[in-house]
Amino acid sequence: MKLIINKFPPITQRCEIDLSKKLTLFVGYNNSGKTYISQLIWGIFDDINLKELISCTNDNFISQEDIIENKKAIKRLHHIVLILDTSLIDRISYIFTTYLKRYKLQSIFKNSIDADFSFSINDAKVKSLFFKHNTFEKFCINKQSDSEKIEILLDDYDKTDYSVEITATLVKIIIENLSPSSSFLPSSRLFFPSFYKYIFTTEKDFKDSMYQNLDKLNEQTKKFYAPSYTQPVDDLIEKLIFSLDKPLEHNQYIDKLAKIIEGNISVDRAEAIGMADISYSHKSGENIPMYLSSSMVNQLSTLYLYFKYWMEKENNFLIIDEPEMNLHPAKKIEVLELLMHFASENKLLMATHSNTLAKTIINYLHLFDLRDKGVDTKAFIEANELGMDSEINLSSNDVGIYYFNGKTIIPYKYDDDSNIHFGTFSEVEELQSKQFEYILDELEK
Repeated sequence: MKLIINKFPPITQRCEIDLSKKLTLFVGYNNSGKTYISQLIWGIFDDINLKELISCTNDNFISQEDIIENKKAIKRLHHIVLILDTSLIDRISYIFTTYLKRYKLQSIFKNSIDADFSFSINDAKVKSLFFKHNTFEKFCINKQSDSEKIEILLDDYDKTDYSVEITATLVKIIIENLSPSSSFLPSSRLFFPSFYKYIFTTEKDFKDSMYQNLDKLNEQTKKFYAPSYTQPVDDLIEKLIFSLDKPLEHNQYIDKLAKIIEGNISVDRAEAIGMADISYSHKSGENIPMYLSSSMVNQLSTLYLYFKYWMEKENNFLIIDEPEMNLHPAKKIEVLELLMHFASENKLLMATHSNTLAKTIINYLHLFDLRDKGVDTKAFIEANELGMDSEINLSSNDVGIYYFNGKTIIPYKYDDDSNIHFGTFSEVEELQSKQFEYILDELEK
């Protein structure tokens, strides 16, 4: 899977992002597009609206060349088979790109953006799938894992033309079959645990006021009622309000994060219909309101809630902006190692400004390469007291690193090259070292 960008403010030069990697890292200057592109990627893997997708579908999408008809169809069922070849994959990519541009882009950012990009499933292989159309209840789609053919069974096909619905449904289930469940955690996580109820009630009061004054609205006043945040942030607020009822089975990620924050995040409700109260339970037994808890706890609480309430059993895609915010360097590394464990079984995208994270990732890439050469990395780490986690199940080829320079996105790492550096961080470090040396030399004169 690839995201191909020709223009997406502030990006003006063509670039590609490989979305098949388990761990993707965005680095670069402020205002270079990292958060914008992260939220666009969230939208690519967010729920697909079938009705909107149908409106983007060409009636002639499924051509006669694609179809093998089964003349032995039983009773009223008409049986056709589609060959999942390069041509069909390209057309699926094209229809989904049209859908993203026409509907998803406006929905994600709640604003029109002059963008030119495309989504490609180029070399992706579709796993086995089975789908019965819920809307029309007239056909089902089936594919065996060891076949490149997709079977479609249609009821009364000779009487009704379902070509548009078949096409849109086929696109939807193939994309969803390839796509993980996405969640986005913004860099402003410090604010949400303490104030999400205030955000919700204030927004509701604001909308109520708007409805009461609809007759007074004009082009000048409408701008005051514009959305305050993007859809991924909306999604987080809605989860904090409506999706804290059913905790998931206990998992390793909650345990690891509980050790990092030295306690747990508690969720309590006074009434079944009331919004939840989120608090921090320290390992000492003390229960502390979120607004009195440390910045570390507030920053990591939404990640804790994600692991406890929102992640799926498998096939997750977590997108987190600046996971290092408000953390001591040692804690940054602990959180990174936790997230790398998560990435070994799911997908993870991080945007960061942290030199600590950059150096740590480089060290792990080299450690993965050492392991691939047959070295017992656990023994090597212990013998040299390196304090690294040998159990992270990633290889250097599972990692993609991209540098945002304000005009384009440059891949820092190719599959066959782990010897990378983070240029922007290195430049700052070199300047700091130069400052230290020159000032110290002058003092010693």
